[in-house]
Amino acid sequence: MKKFIILGTLNLFLFAQNDIYLEYVNKLVNYNFVLKNIENKNAPFEIKEKQNKVFNQFQKLEKKIKVKLINIFNNQAYVKIIHYLGDQITKVEKKWIKVGDKIGTCKVDRITFDSLILKCKHKTITKTVNKKIINIKEER
Repeated sequence: MKKFIILGTLNLFLFAQNDIYLEYVNKLVNYNFVLKNIENKNAPFEIKEKQNKVFNQFQKLEKKIKVKLINIFNNQAYVKIIHYLGDQITKVEKKWIKVGDKIGTCKVDRITFDSLILKCKHKTITKTVNKKIINIKEER
């Protein structure tokens, strides 16, 4: 079996010594190919251009208001009001509010020592001051 393999490879080398095959092998090794009309050919892995997002003219962007309670002092609350249009922030304002003031479509119902209660059409929203209170345990 080994003799057949050795004889086969020797015959292959003798056959490959022709000038035609040597040139072909040199072209393969050196990548000396002349490509014709390569501009007209498309690669199979061609990347397509990004398509622009189609914006619907009649799409309604939601206006949202986010309220953060910062501080409470003398029946007034200092709040940070962030206005959104869709996902983008359009306006940020900080102001003092009292009972009865309007924030968007909601109305301030009452202000306690640590929370602000807003009444909207169908629901009530409670905002609390985020203060970390240290709990000290007394030893007996």
